[in-house]
Amino acid sequence: MYLPKSKYKKGSGAGKSLVDAVTKVPFSGPTITDFLGRIFKGSNPNSANEVLESTLPPEPEKDNFVNHYVRPTEKDYIKGTFVRYFAKDSRSGKIVELNKQAYLKEVSDNKLYRRTVKLEWYITGTLEDSMINGYKAFGIKTKNQNVIDQAEKILSGIGEQVLKDTSQFVR
Repeated sequence: MYLPKSKYKKGSGAGKSLVDAVTKVPFSGPTITDFLGRIFKGSNPNSANEVLESTLPPEPEKDNFVNHYVRPTEKDYIKGTFVRYFAKDSRSGKIVELNKQAYLKEVSDNKLYRRTVKLEWYITGTLEDSMINGYKAFGIKTKNQNVIDQAEKILSGIGEQVLKDTSQFVR
């Protein structure tokens, strides 16, 4: 199977209680884990096609993938913008807003099934577009819609799931 480097991790079956999915023979050699969590024999993803299974019972997954309610501070209002952090789980399609610490943890965990984005959200100024000396001046709603459009390229669905209100937090 061909996988781009960002879609798999190399590892070892040593100490993982892995068996061949067909023959059920124990395996402890080099492994490839793809972005879906499937484990294959081998150290080269182009030749890794024999599937492995774990003999351990599945661990209950802790759902630490939850929304953090983040609000701008007074300093942010003085500045006019604040940084917002988001992550998407590609297995479920769920998108959540994170605080800075949770975002940094997601980035450092480097999970193949999670994508992250950091964006600058406008919170002060004129809401609607206006004309100044014959030139169009974009308002907060338009600026934030542009931010959402850019974020959609990385986390598709963010506009429908999380960033529905372009005037959120605006004073």
